[in-house]
Amino acid sequence: MERERTEPPSSRGGAWLCLPVGALLLLLSTGRFSVPLAAWLAPVFLIRFFRRRRGLVGSLLILLGLWVAYAISWRAILSFAPFDQLPFFLILALLMAVNGYLPLLADRLLARRLKGLPGSLVFPLAMTATWLLYNLASPIGGFGTLGYEQYPNQAFTQLASLTGLWGLTFLVSWFGALANWAWERSFRGPEVRGGALLYGAILGAVLLYGGLRLALAEPLPGTVRIHGVSQPEEVYNRLRALSSGDREALRAGRQRLAEAFLEATVREARRGAQIVLWPEMAVGGEEQDAQGILARAKQVAAQEGIYLALGLMVEFPGTDRPTENRLLVVDPAGEVVIDHVKYGGVLLDGKLPGDRVLRLAETPYGTLSGIVCYDGDYPLVVSQAGRRGVDILLIAHGEPNRAVARLHVAQHVFRAIENGVSLFRQDATKGVSFATDPYGRMLASVDSLATSERLTVAQVPTHGVRTVYAAIGDLFGWASVAGFVGLAIWAVVAGRRRGA
Repeated sequence: MERERTEPPSSRGGAWLCLPVGALLLLLSTGRFSVPLAAWLAPVFLIRFFRRRRGLVGSLLILLGLWVAYAISWRAILSFAPFDQLPFFLILALLMAVNGYLPLLADRLLARRLKGLPGSLVFPLAMTATWLLYNLASPIGGFGTLGYEQYPNQAFTQLASLTGLWGLTFLVSWFGALANWAWERSFRGPEVRGGALLYGAILGAVLLYGGLRLALAEPLPGTVRIHGVSQPEEVYNRLRALSSGDREALRAGRQRLAEAFLEATVREARRGAQIVLWPEMAVGGEEQDAQGILARAKQVAAQEGIYLALGLMVEFPGTDRPTENRLLVVDPAGEVVIDHVKYGGVLLDGKLPGDRVLRLAETPYGTLSGIVCYDGDYPLVVSQAGRRGVDILLIAHGEPNRAVARLHVAQHVFRAIENGVSLFRQDATKGVSFATDPYGRMLASVDSLATSERLTVAQVPTHGVRTVYAAIGDLFGWASVAGFVGLAIWAVVAGRRRGA
């Protein structure tokens, strides 16, 4: 039987330093910073501190450290209503901190009861399970989930085509637990070498798979020319300057904006666009005005022989009916073939929530589907695209602030890799418009703040690729839930037997 390892008091004094180091690394690994290496290292020090400093004081300190880290890193990003109000923001940051605290608590309570390498699995399984459940319940989608920050490593992110995001969550968090397992054995002995070799072999296999997947990806047959159009910032500023109390002036301003989008659509169609995408809530207004804009969009699509995807806002003043945030796709015959209502985050701003069902359209350019902005932050919902054979996913986008732009790009690229779809996203004024192939490789990218002409053009593959994730969905995530429950039971039983 393996002997219980203990450390002299002198070695435990260094545990106090582990908390600020771990909290700082956590701060750098998430939110507006999202440094990939920091995500691997933060759990090393947080686990070390919590294992050395037990009791209520240790729990409160680690929870406080997590709360401060999340609050600092996410403050600039979550600056939209209702989180622009400090109490609401602090509550959400606390919930994120609790979500990060629970796997650390599980590790502290259970890992030492499991002798050998199995104890190192408690933390990564708990981490994967809690982030999966967080994604099911979170009002802001998957924001903060461990794994998104690995976006710059294209070979590693290909793991999402097998396991979804959960495989990355597991591997990144396992590193911290395994490092502590080796640390408590002074990084010596055949058992430590065996564990290191096992982890290295798994990580190496993942990187090899990703590298080969990218290297061997054959050019897909057929492309479609997609143009995304937005208007200059000053156009929106003039519209915002109109008083909502001056109903007629506001309606006239919105009509002028719609005409500007329609003119841009005609121009791009005559430049060769086969699909034209507008950003989120690009146009719209009161119900009768929105219907009039849609009628004009149908005429333009039929006149130019294109697919036109427009972000449309529909208001119902004087009634209890909530505002609708829609993406409509009109085909070359002038018929609406996709009518999608945004579901992501709409309960926070009082708009009509969608039903979370993706609409599909069969076209000469493959199977199209479309979503709106924050919808792309819900991997469990967007996984319908992979299951239902979508080839191209359109995203009408409207970034709420500049701080979230980089993070949102990473999250949405994962949707392309997971589901094997080409992705085209058009932003309004503050974010990044881009197109990717089904492997998450950039085909085009336009920073809204770096150019006066907010036009995105890309030749997008018309055939998606099938992925394992599309077939099995979140099986890896749910297996992590089951694995954690099994380990917890094993740990409790083992502890009672030793006690007896």
